[in-house]
Order: sequence, then C-alpha cells, then structure tokens
Amino acid sequence: MQLPLLAVAIATASTVSAAASAPGWRIMNGITGSFCVHNALLPGNRLMCIERPHTHPYPYLNPNTNGRTSVIIQIDPDAGTIDPKVNALSYNAFCAGHSQGANGEIWVVGGDRQFSTTSFDASIYDANGNPPTGDPAGNTFLNPGIDRIRKFTPGDGAAGTWDESVQMSSGRWYPTVVTMYDGDLFIASGSLKNLVFEDLTVTNNPTYEFYPQRFGKAEFTNEIIRWAFPHNLYPVAFQLPSGKIFMMVSNRTATIDPTIDPGNNEANVNELRNVPAIDHAPWIYPHTPTSFLMPMYEKTGYVAEVVICGGSKNTTFMASSDCFSIQPDNPLADWKALPNMPNARLMPEATLLPDGTVLFTNGMGWGQAGGDAGQTQYAARPVFATDLYDPVANKWSTVESAKIMRSYHNGAVLLSDGSVITTGNEMANYLEFWGNYDAIGPLASFVNDQNGKNASCFPSNITGVCTLPWEMRVEQYSPQYLFNGPRPVLASISSGTKFTYNSTVGISLDPKGAPVTRITLIRYTTTTHSTNTDQRFIEPVLLFVNSTYAVFRIPPNGKIAPPGNWHIFGLSKDGVPSVSQAVLFGSGPATSVPIPTTSGALEKSVALFMAVLVATLAL
Repeated sequence: MQLPLLAVAIATASTVSAAASAPGWRIMNGITGSFCVHNALLPGNRLMCIERPHTHPYPYLNPNTNGRTSVIIQIDPDAGTIDPKVNALSYNAFCAGHSQGANGEIWVVGGDRQFSTTSFDASIYDANGNPPTGDPAGNTFLNPGIDRIRKFTPGDGAAGTWDESVQMSSGRWYPTVVTMYDGDLFIASGSLKNLVFEDLTVTNNPTYEFYPQRFGKAEFTNEIIRWAFPHNLYPVAFQLPSGKIFMMVSNRTATIDPTIDPGNNEANVNELRNVPAIDHAPWIYPHTPTSFLMPMYEKTGYVAEVVICGGSKNTTFMASSDCFSIQPDNPLADWKALPNMPNARLMPEATLLPDGTVLFTNGMGWGQAGGDAGQTQYAARPVFATDLYDPVANKWSTVESAKIMRSYHNGAVLLSDGSVITTGNEMANYLEFWGNYDAIGPLASFVNDQNGKNASCFPSNITGVCTLPWEMRVEQYSPQYLFNGPRPVLASISSGTKFTYNSTVGISLDPKGAPVTRITLIRYTTTTHSTNTDQRFIEPVLLFVNSTYAVFRIPPNGKIAPPGNWHIFGLSKDGVPSVSQAVLFGSGPATSVPIPTTSGALEKSVALFMAVLVATLAL
C-alpha cells in the first residue's frame, strides 16, 4: 500500500542569528530528531529527548533516527542551534516517569508496550488501528518497557550507556519518580497496561514502591491512589526537608515517611488537608496542572512550599487560572490560594529561574490532555503568552509571547545561560483540524467540517495531504534579566566535581565580570506531562564575597537538596545571572575553606580551597 503524502514543513526550523539581542523568543536552528515527550537536561547543555513510537496511520519509521526513540541533543544557547544524535533504547519508555540520579545518571521508570518498524500495511492492524502483538517481519525494535527501570549513565557528547535490566513486579504507565534524600527512588502509581477504556479496572495500580526495595516488599498499596482511580496518573510528588515524601493525587494530599515500614495499615502515611473545593476538575491528568516547589532560602530555614497551578475547570472544559500552595512540613499545613495566573492554561510548564522567579509557558486554554499523535480534538486555544511569577512580591506579570504552540506532550527546561527552551507538542497539525487558534467545541465533535475543521487530516482518515503531528522545533526564551547589564563570571569547575553536604566552599570569580551579590543553586531537571519532581531553587547565605571570590555553605543534607547535578549561578546586583557551573551535591565528609576577613587573606584562602577541592574529588 502506498503511504499518504505527508508534509514535512514542521521538521525545518528557520535560520537564526547568533546571541539573542533582546528579551523574548526565538526559534532555534535545527530539529530535535526525536519528538520530545520526555526531557532530561545533562551538563554541557545537552538534552536527552525520548519520544512516543510513531503510530498508525503514520509511518512507524522515524526517518531522522531510523526508528529509534531516544536522542541526545547538543544545544548552543548563544548560537541558537541544536544538534541531535541517536542514543538508542531497547525497551519502550513512552509515558515513563523519570528523575535525575545521585551521580548524574538519569532514571527512566515504566513505559509502554512493544513497537516495531513494520512498514505501513493496513492488514496487520486491528479495527482500532493498534499494531500487532508480534512483528511478523521480525523488525521489532522496542521491547515492552512498562515494567522496566532504566539507568542512563552519560558519557561525553551523545555517548552514554543504558542499563535496562531491572524489572518491577508490576507495570507502570504514567508513574511519578522522585530521587530521595539518599539517592534511592520513590515510584508512585502508573497504569498496569496503558488505558483499556472498555474495562479500566484492569489497568489500576494503586501502589508505590522504592528502588532499591525497602522493608522486604516490592510495592505497597496506598489508599489515596486507590481512591483517586482513574485520576491517579502522574501524581504530584516531592522530597521534603523533613525527609518525608509529599504526594498529591487528584485533590487529596499526604506525606509518606520512607523510613517507616508501612505494614498493613499504612503506618508511614499522614494525610493532609484536601485542596479546596472550587470549580476545578481533579488536579491531575488528563486535567493536567503543573506543580513546583517555591524557592528555598538558607536564611529562612529552607522552608518547602508546594505550588500547584492550572489544569481544567470542572463545568466548562475551559482551562483554570487557579493556583494554591501548601507547606507540608508545617504541623498545621493547609492550602492557601495564590493570585491567579494572568493566562489560564492546562498542560503548563513552570520553570524556576536563577533570580528566584518562575516562568510559566506552554499549554492550552480549553479541553484536556490526551490522545494519539495528531488527535487534536481534545484540547484547543493554545496559550502563546508567557507569564512570570515573583514569589517574593507574590505578583504576576506577562512578558513576551512564544511563536510555537505547545499542546499535549510539551516540555520546558532551564539552560546554563539562564535562558529557557520549550519542546514538544504532538498536535502540530492543529490548524488543519480546528481552522484557527480561537475555535473550541465539545469533545465529541471532532469529525466535523464546521469551524474550519479538516476531517481529511484526522489520523483515522489517511487520505489527502496532512501535516505531521510531531513538533521538532525548539524555541528559546531569553528573560529580561539577561539584558539588565553585564554578567558575573564564575571560574570554570571541572566536570564531575562533587560538593559534600554541609561543606563550606569557595568559588573563584572573574573580576572583569559584574560583581556577585547572590549565589543561587538550581537542581538539574527532567520533565514530562507537566511533571517535574527534580527542580528546586536554593539560595545560600553568602559568607564572603569580593571581586574574585565567594564563599557559601552547601545545604546540610539531601532532604533539603537531593543528590545529583546542580547549577551554581552568581547574580549581580541587577539580577543578571552568570553562566552556571555544574557540580554534584552528595554525601561524604563535610569540608571547609577559611572565610576571608580581609583582602590580604584571599590568596591563602584560595590555595586552601583548591587543596580541599582536590581532596574532595579523590573521595
């Protein structure tokens, strides 16, 4: 059978000039190769992207990657370029959960069924367009990955190794993964076998587990996850300074103590107050909100405050602008309303910035998340506006608008230069279906010639000329702070450098750069489906700073600052960030550098710091 003609315009990005000259957005030059459902930042501005295998009626073989689903993209934020290289998986990781590991590795947990490179042949698919269980041509390239725990150890450039040998006792599609204080993993919920709409009960997996296993048991049943079904996919979860794990499923919240054996009565669970009842659908997929931890400060005791924003309303299908927050470690923890977002959105991304503000991007104004590639009927009215939240002032502002719509399967990641990139969108054929960006309609009226909807481009009908649904362009946002004056310059720190908890460390500064008045720390992140358990912002107290040297203390433990790769930014008095340096935070003997009291003591202090650093690297 001849394949339909498919437009490939979305795979081409406009050439851009070097170095953004003003605040705002620009489309980077190049394509991601694989469509970025899953995003994981690696040091050196490298982005790992994992896509959904391409499905009927589109060709299974992604020509950019010879059908492989994982790439590592080298990003040049100054030149505005991206360059992907294949780094292949063997087990399907679509709709997995993931997190940054304690030693800079990436953990990818769960996934989906088998897929193959079989050329399009309508006779081998069932009535619902699903591929066969086995590949008669023997071209299977992705084994079933729903029960796999994968570990990716990065190398140089696009190099690195996958270990996909670990199997869980049950499948997890749409799980949440948290790297805990000691580097172990907390893995919550996920569906047993994708979603079987004819009988959803066979998909329910109301459990969580630890990796490695704790208390001699593979997994533990949780009442909140069970109660919330089917609204229990990609629950919100964060490591708290108390050592407990915060978890929110639908509108119910709890803390889980990973040091206590749950037994048969969930002895380690403390349920908190529910999110207030308002006109809002369950705060979870497919009514997808976003969540993050407010910036944490040493001077105020590293208070953790969870924020949840956006999603869908309950009565109208319109997106919600509501935001709420809670401090789970507070004995009197309760939710409070924050100012509404200027632009309501579901499937949003919230990105912590080096100055302590939070950038809101991506998402849609109506509908819900979900659907196969190109099924644009589920969500409408893309939100191009970009919003900035200032937690200190508790105020919002709206800044420059993006150019590329980001619907289902989008992402956003902070780069080392302080810019933010957005990726993904599996509905790039949006206009061929809806006709314009303002149309909305009932979820059931997708095959409809009204309002400019082009039924011939809906994936159930492969006749005609249709745009491929996979958005492979990357857009880069340069915030105003990058144009407020000269940058501070931090001296280069060797790759793989590790700072141990509670150590007092010194960073050399270039006196030609802007003077440093703040140091901020942001953890490297992974993100998918508006779920990012990794990112957190910590500002330490500056113990000493002058034009060439700054001294501060690493947070005391992994409960406050989970182990793994962190950005270290220096900021000027005008809030301009340096390019960050990447270091590992982790356990080990705490070290201290002398804190200079006079400029004459500086040379000796720097020499001592370097000696301590060499000793630390040898641990």
